Amino acid sequence: MEDIKVALVTGAASGMGRISVRRLTDAGIRVAALDVNEAGLEEVRQSSNLVKTFACNIASSEEVINAVEEVQAELGPIDRLTHAGAIMPLNPISKMSAADINNMMRINYEGTVNMVKAVLPSMETRNSGQIILFGSIAGTCPERNMSAYCASKAAVNMFAEILWKELESTNIKVLLVCPAITNTPLMRFVTDENAPNTLKNSLAKGKLNDPEKVVDAIEKALTKEDLICYPTPDAVYATRIRRFFPNYWWKLISKNS
Repeated sequence: MEDIKVALVTGAASGMGRISVRRLTDAGIRVAALDVNEAGLEEVRQSSNLVKTFACNIASSEEVINAVEEVQAELGPIDRLTHAGAIMPLNPISKMSAADINNMMRINYEGTVNMVKAVLPSMETRNSGQIILFGSIAGTCPERNMSAYCASKAAVNMFAEILWKELESTNIKVLLVCPAITNTPLMRFVTDENAPNTLKNSLAKGKLNDPEKVVDAIEKALTKEDLICYPTPDAVYATRIRRFFPNYWWKLISKNS
């Protein structure tokens, strides 16, 4: 992290966003922490005098632009974006309103677009920077009752890959993180009666991945030329099964439900 002086982290009030903030400040890096959870942000603010917090709805392009301008005015140019903000309500399509489905796309996908478009111009001007985007294996590996989440993460995955290709001749590093089921606050949605049994079983059996190890894998991946970081073996396994044996994928998850 020796070249990183200022980082911006979304979803910073909890989960892997909060872990990322801690790792960055422990390394002496100034961090702009963004989230809609103001109570959680206050806890993050109190954790280090290197943290500056910003309440921001990433689905709002205007709020994101204003927040990024404020960050750059107060802290300086952003060297790293870690975009971890997302939501994951679970329901069959028949039980979700069009508004709910579209809202998830606004937060998970449009939020990604908003953040990238806000920080990228300065990085391009300086020809340096790191953009870490949290996609998911859910964007490749579908599951019942997760249509909106899977669709939003599929959009993030594709957007990140093309961004990586378009910037390959620059010194801007793009990393797409595709975790499997990880023990973060998103797992609160697994208590819903409509959550897929595969998720419920993983939660009940304690088979969730350690978010600290996911962040470890991200830091390691930043030193390589790869686009995608699959932080754990189960993420690699699931993605390969779905890619090469798409019909078998549904049989496999039905068996494990």
